[in-house]
Amino acid sequence: MKPRETIVPDVEFEAVYRVAPPMTQLVMLLAREAGLRHAAILQFSASCCNFENRTIMGRTKGGASYNVPMTQRLYERLLFACAGTRDSKVSLLAQYNRRASRNPAYNTISSGLFKAKQAAGVTSAWGLHDLRRTAARALYERTRDIRKVQRFLSHSSPMQTWWYIGNVGIELTHEEIEVVSCHPRPEPEEPPNNELEANAPTPSAEKRIA
Repeated sequence: MKPRETIVPDVEFEAVYRVAPPMTQLVMLLAREAGLRHAAILQFSASCCNFENRTIMGRTKGGASYNVPMTQRLYERLLFACAGTRDSKVSLLAQYNRRASRNPAYNTISSGLFKAKQAAGVTSAWGLHDLRRTAARALYERTRDIRKVQRFLSHSSPMQTWWYIGNVGIELTHEEIEVVSCHPRPEPEEPPNNELEANAPTPSAEKRIA
């Protein structure tokens, strides 16, 4: 199955970011600038932050941890979000909205992004997972190093990374083709069924977080 190829334009990202509330801004940055998966964002807590080294800890699908550098904007937003947290090991999303459970559902952040897009007048059908893909595409265009992108996304193989970003107009070099050809074709990384923010959130989701 072919993965989605949506890349989020910078102008649309910035338009939505400007009108989004603080916690939705953090969610957007964790996906767009740190490349975190939606599951890692839902579980993200203050204990994942190393402000001294300016890195954050992500987790692979298998539960292994890895570090990602903070951009300046993400660093500032995390300082704000972590200030005064009651429990460094509890999800920031859960602590931001006291009515949310300790394990907030995906539509908690999907709803917030949908409403921010509405407020910004952005009608393009992109969601949180597309921000992660956009981060990977931007890193590859800067470095032309597929293994660096593989580490950034915490993929198990360079073939998985190519399958993730290689269907969006990127042509691999001969060296990169040799690297990925040594690995079997993986199943594409897919977002949850309710990834598309083009669909309005459920009423229950709207009550939880903006």
